[in-house]
Amino acid sequence: MIEEIENNETVYSVSDITGILKQLIESTPQLNGVWVKGEISNLTYHSSGHIYFSLKDEGAVIQAVFFKHANKHLDFKLEEGMSVVVFGGVTVFEKRGSYQFIVYKIRKEGLGELLQKIEKLKEQLYKEGLFAPERKKPLPALPRRIGVVTSPTGAAIRDIIKVAMRRFPNIEIILAPAKVQGQGAVESIVTGIRELNNPEWEVDVIIAGRGGGSFEDLMAFNEEPVVRAFAGSKVPIISAVGHQIDHPLSDLAADVAAPTPSAAAEIAVPVKAELVAAIETHTKRMLRRLAMMVESFANRITLITRRRVFQNPMSLVENYELTLADIENRLQSLMQKRITGTKERLSRVKDLELIIKNRLQNYWHIFMMNASKLEHLSPVSVLKRGYSITLKDSQVVSSVRKIHKGDVIRVIVYDGSMQCDVQSVSSEVGFGKKG
Repeated sequence: MIEEIENNETVYSVSDITGILKQLIESTPQLNGVWVKGEISNLTYHSSGHIYFSLKDEGAVIQAVFFKHANKHLDFKLEEGMSVVVFGGVTVFEKRGSYQFIVYKIRKEGLGELLQKIEKLKEQLYKEGLFAPERKKPLPALPRRIGVVTSPTGAAIRDIIKVAMRRFPNIEIILAPAKVQGQGAVESIVTGIRELNNPEWEVDVIIAGRGGGSFEDLMAFNEEPVVRAFAGSKVPIISAVGHQIDHPLSDLAADVAAPTPSAAAEIAVPVKAELVAAIETHTKRMLRRLAMMVESFANRITLITRRRVFQNPMSLVENYELTLADIENRLQSLMQKRITGTKERLSRVKDLELIIKNRLQNYWHIFMMNASKLEHLSPVSVLKRGYSITLKDSQVVSSVRKIHKGDVIRVIVYDGSMQCDVQSVSSEVGFGKKG
C-alpha cells in the first residue's frame, strides 16, 4: 500500500516493491523465453512431482523449478553435477522475496549443435518441397498387408502386432528388421524402407519407427538419408517414433505421423468388427429398401390388373381392330381422291401443250417481221443503196461547214473506203445536171 506522508514523499510497502520487481522482470524479453546453460546442484525430486535444483556456473547461481506438468515428458534422469541447457523464464517468488527460473524444457549440454544441424536440414528440405502437403499420399482404407521397419527385438514390433491383430486378425505383417539407434541405424532404416517398396512384397502401407527414448536415441530419424527415404517411399508410409515433445524430421516427411508405434497400427489397420457391423448395417438397409421397392411394384401391378382392359382383354383387341379398319377405309378414300386429281391434271397438261405450240408460232412470226425491219434500218443496208459515210479525223462529217478546201477526208461506201482531197466546198445540194 502506498501512503502519502505529510511532506508529500511517497512510501512503498514491501509488497509494492516486490510486485514492481516481479512485473519488471517478467516483462523483460531478455529474461523470458531464453536458454540458460549451467550445472545442476541441490537436486530434489519432490513427492508432488516437481523437481527443484540450483543452476550454477563459476560466477553465479540461480534457483530453478521444473513443475510436474512440464517435466512429465523428460526422457532422461537429472543428476547432481550434470551440465544442462534449460529453457524458460525468470520470475519473482513474492513470499520469499527471491527470484527463480521456471523451466519448461531441459536438455543435456552438447545437444545445441545437433539441434542447429537438424534445424538447418529441416529448412533445406522444406525449401525442396519434401514436406509439402500435396506430396502426402492417402492411406488405404482396407490394407491387406502391412510392412514394418523397426527392431525385431524391440517393444515397437510387439505393440504393432498386438494392436493390428486385435483390430483385424486376418491382416498380414511383413517385418524388415532394422537397427533404430547407434552406428549403422541410418543405413539399416533406409534399406528396410526401400526393400518394402519392392513390388514383390505387395505391401499396402509401411510403418517405420521405434519406441520412445532420449533425444540421442531418436537421432537416426533426423538424419537426411532416412528423411529422404520416408519422402521418397512410393508406398504410403507412417512415421511411428515414440516421442512426446520434439518431432523428428521423419514425421514431417512421412504421409502420416503417429506419436507411438501402437498409434500407428491403430491408424493403419481398421477394426474388422466395425467393418463387419457397417457392412451388415448397409446390407440390412439395402434389403429394407429392396423390400419396399418390391412392395411398391406389387401394389402398382395390382392397380394395373384391376383396370377394365385386364378384366376383359378381348375388348381392347376389338377396339384396336375397329380403329384399324376405320384408318384403312380413310386411306383408301384418300388414295382414290389423289389418283382422280392426278388424272385431271394430266388431261389439262395435254391441252396446255397445244396452246403453247400455237403461241410459239405467233411469237416466231412477229419476230421475223421485226427482224426484217431492223435489216432495212441497219447501216450496212443503207450503204448498199448507194449512200456513204464521210469521216474527218475519225469524226463523222454531217455538214459542209465542218470541211474546208485542202482537207483530207475519208469516204466509206458498202464495199470499202476512199481517201480524198477536198478541192472545193459548196452548200448547194444536187446530184448532177439533167440530160
